[in-house]
Amino acid sequence: MDEQVALIEHACAVFENPSNQAALQEASATLLAFRNSDAPIDVCQLVLQSSSSEQAKFQAAVTLRDAAVRQWAIMSRADQRALRGYVLHYVLRHTSKHSDLVQKQLTGTVAVLLKRGWVDESSEERHAFFSEIESIVAGTSDAAARRTGIEILEAVVSEFAPATASPLGLAWEQHDRCRQSLQQDNLHTFYQHAATIAGETAQAATQGQDQGVCSACLSLMAAVLTWDFRPGNGHAAYLGTRPTSDSLQVQPGPSWRGLLLGRDRCPWLHPLLAHLHNQPDSVLAQRARQLVVLLCSLTGDIFPKEQHSQQQAGSSSSMRNEHLRQMLQMVWVWVPEPQAAVHQAAANEEAFLLDACRALNAAASVHRLSGFETAAPGDGTNPGILAHLASLTQACIGAGGLEQGNEGGWATDAVDILLDAWVELLQVTSARGQGSGGPVSGRAHAAVGAVFQALLEAALRDAAAGAFEDEEEDEGKGGAGSARDEWLTRVAVLGQAAPLLALPLLSNLIAHRQQQMADSMTGKEDGSVAMEELCLVLRLAAHVLADPGEGETPLMPLSMAHASTASVFAGQADVVEATSNALLGVASMSLDPSLGPIMSPRVMEAAVWAIGRWADTYLLSEEDLSPAMGQAFGPAGNGPSVLAVLVQMAGTILGGQAGEVELHTAVCTRLLSVLVRRRHVSHRLVQLQPWHNLAGAFAQQAAALTGLSAKVQRALACCLCQAATGLPDNAQRDQYINHLLQNIAGEVSSLASRADLASIAERPDVMQRVTALLECLRGAAQGTSPDAQQPLFSVCACVMEPLLVLQKAYRQHESVVCLLLKLAGDVVEAHVSYLPAGDAHIMCHWVLHILQTYSSYNKGRRSVQTAAALRQDAVGESYRDLRALLKLLTHLTQRDLIDFGSTEEDSTAAAANGAGQAVDVAQLVFLGLDILIPLISLELLGYPKLCLLYFQLLAYMMEVYPEKVAALPSQQLQTLLHTLEVGIASSEPEAVQSALEALAALAKFDYQSKQAGKPGLQAGSGEGLLSRFLEVLMRRLLLDSGAGELTGQAADALLPLILAHPQAYQHIGEQLLAEQKNEGLRSVLTSALTKVMSANGLCYSLDRNNKKVFRDNLGAFVVDARSIVRVR
Repeated sequence: MDEQVALIEHACAVFENPSNQAALQEASATLLAFRNSDAPIDVCQLVLQSSSSEQAKFQAAVTLRDAAVRQWAIMSRADQRALRGYVLHYVLRHTSKHSDLVQKQLTGTVAVLLKRGWVDESSEERHAFFSEIESIVAGTSDAAARRTGIEILEAVVSEFAPATASPLGLAWEQHDRCRQSLQQDNLHTFYQHAATIAGETAQAATQGQDQGVCSACLSLMAAVLTWDFRPGNGHAAYLGTRPTSDSLQVQPGPSWRGLLLGRDRCPWLHPLLAHLHNQPDSVLAQRARQLVVLLCSLTGDIFPKEQHSQQQAGSSSSMRNEHLRQMLQMVWVWVPEPQAAVHQAAANEEAFLLDACRALNAAASVHRLSGFETAAPGDGTNPGILAHLASLTQACIGAGGLEQGNEGGWATDAVDILLDAWVELLQVTSARGQGSGGPVSGRAHAAVGAVFQALLEAALRDAAAGAFEDEEEDEGKGGAGSARDEWLTRVAVLGQAAPLLALPLLSNLIAHRQQQMADSMTGKEDGSVAMEELCLVLRLAAHVLADPGEGETPLMPLSMAHASTASVFAGQADVVEATSNALLGVASMSLDPSLGPIMSPRVMEAAVWAIGRWADTYLLSEEDLSPAMGQAFGPAGNGPSVLAVLVQMAGTILGGQAGEVELHTAVCTRLLSVLVRRRHVSHRLVQLQPWHNLAGAFAQQAAALTGLSAKVQRALACCLCQAATGLPDNAQRDQYINHLLQNIAGEVSSLASRADLASIAERPDVMQRVTALLECLRGAAQGTSPDAQQPLFSVCACVMEPLLVLQKAYRQHESVVCLLLKLAGDVVEAHVSYLPAGDAHIMCHWVLHILQTYSSYNKGRRSVQTAAALRQDAVGESYRDLRALLKLLTHLTQRDLIDFGSTEEDSTAAAANGAGQAVDVAQLVFLGLDILIPLISLELLGYPKLCLLYFQLLAYMMEVYPEKVAALPSQQLQTLLHTLEVGIASSEPEAVQSALEALAALAKFDYQSKQAGKPGLQAGSGEGLLSRFLEVLMRRLLLDSGAGELTGQAADALLPLILAHPQAYQHIGEQLLAEQKNEGLRSVLTSALTKVMSANGLCYSLDRNNKKVFRDNLGAFVVDARSIVRVR
């Protein structure tokens, strides 16, 4: 064994200072062999005890931890306790003999070993373990041992927390049992223990004489407070990461009230922070401030309900407000003077400032604005907490917190955090939240207004600075546009809280910048700066005036309603109406030909976006508006005239701003889509002459509109078709749709019937026109509404045959083929829920022909080689047609169409409509899969989007139509099952889940068929087709790292597989036993295999309770068997 120690030490020495590559490889191989050896624990202990190499000790600590986890199930209880006791005693008695890295590994090992045996021990045994830690520490009388004992407790908290737990091969249920047990029985004690010791050592810590004990206590207290205290099922926590302390809400519950709240809790913390004021970057100071941030985050039931608090305290000040007051007093010591704090941060001492911002943000996230005002209301000499917070925010903004080039600096971070704090405070009282609504008042209004104005002025300076920069014009695209709108949304919360200040400011800025742009026509000044600033103000004004209408009809924000009423009551103009008119004034500029030179596409795009958002809330609103707003923009007022102006603006932009794709897209997707969203607006819309002009130009395919990009034409077609809901009867809707689309349908039919199609098809102009026509038809399908479904399907039906001709003509052009498949998918999605049987058969036969044509021209065209050639392309650009085909098949499954051929009358109707023989939709989907599978190689299934679409479709079909799967031709069935194996082996969790769901459905059908005396799923030789999946699943559960999380999902498939194929299960068990040469381990494995189908009263059925029992049994088996099977 000494030779092994020497070999490990030598390998570590070489690894640190390799003489050549061969020596490095040899050293790596030696350490890897040591880590994977069968029984390395004794050698690890010897290395820890005798080696002088820190690297060797580190390798020994890591190997000891891994080996203990692997071998835990085959160790006796006595050996388990002995090993845990050895590591515990070693780490506590040798604190000064190894590095911090080794120390961290060893404390983590203690926590892992404790957790691994936690559920098998009684509460008394667990208590004895923690008592043993205290006993050892007390026996050493060593501060370093005390620190290590605290660090072990922190490691335990980290290991038992779901988000930071180690992968121990345990089922999730076992992790959660550990979490709940520690939370219920130990966390409170840990925190109290740490707080007591921290108080005893705080004075010595300020002088550096406690050997880090106080710092370790603060870290443990912070770890406890970052615990997820949610009761019950905490599975979601495993999927994320541990939240940061400045965004976490700490909700420990009422039982923690006496420990965390009150004046006498942690009385040492405030003096400690005061002593550390000149050491802002020390570890002790950082941990103390982190603890304060977490204490600021306390919320939930730890605070008594308001009425209970008043009864208990006999005071108007609740326990919540008292706690907030104490926290604010502690935080404000860090930044007593905002300008001084900013100057200190500029001198590279920003720690106090940033932590103060985080603490304020944490407090704001859990306390109301009224709580802040009550906790520190201010008086004649003290302006109060909100004024102080406003001054701090303004100081950070003035230090460059919004300037270009400062991204990532302290000022930017500070402004960002403080803006979050203001948003958290104000959302409760704004229309965005669930609170009382309305603007703030008094000192709060002044503070909020000052911050809003400072943010706006800084943003305008930033926009002006970027006006002359020669950068690629990517503003508004992708992440840049999203980040800008996200920031404006946050700033708008302040504007909504102080509307009487914000709205006049925005109105004046819009008018002033418009005038500056007009003056630029005379050459008086350059309009570039005014243009950039106007774009910013237009978007911000829309954010302030209106909430986003995502998923529901947006209402007028309550703060806007209050502002409208208040301004009129004060005898002034309605500030909401004035700002709305300012926005619409920019729209009117686009209709003035004389202003054409100054109306840049960027300004118009911002105006279109802003007006679209505004119109969604205010224009022709059926909700109650203020009298002035109702008169200006309501249905009974001037609303129809405003609607006409907006439609005229849209038509002018689409017809007169050639080449401006982003502007055209905004018109269709941000403005017109809003106008056609609601029936009562569409009813007004279709009566307007500007709408008739736009619809007529589209119907006649006017040159100005055909020059738009194909995608814009699709969006325009969608809006025009959606507007049909505003027509009063079916006859008018039929006439409207036919007028819109008859020329497009006729052109498609005419093109397909040309004798020279083959010779002209590849001409660029023809391909461009075909693409535009297909996109228009896609837009019409996407714009389908129940009211207009019948005439729209009639148009689709008349071009189905011509589209098949075009598919053959463009079979070598992937972009056109992909568009055809997408069009088919859109048509199916739009109409599948409404069609009668005859029309459904027409559509299904059309899809069948599309699939057959696609198959005949595309089989074998894909290959692994072409996949490799396109690997550098974005996934969204590669194999678009395959994804489109998958989506088409998925849309076919959205409604159970299998009944469409169930009656003789339906079949007769289908034949009369030219559909021919009735189509079984399930068979149609399986035909599509048969076409698709040869085109999707195993390498292509590595693309997440394609993989997920495929296995979700497969899961649905196998769950809904298992009998049809069983009836598939042998080769097709074998291919489907082979792809299931690929899905089960996938690295994409969602794909694995879908594959397992598909397998579970088939296995259930297989078992139930056999129970009914039928053969089930069998190959030609009579061998069960699914039996091989027993080995596939077992191997993945037992051999793959991280497969423990799949146990619950795999159980639903494994149980029916085992019931249907008991001999195959027995054979797998025999194989596993044969691979194990150690007699003792074989005995343990035999017992584990037996318990899978016998423990806890498991019976041979697929009822719900039995499935739950089997999941528990399988989880226990996987935990025990993995440690045996993975150790050779």
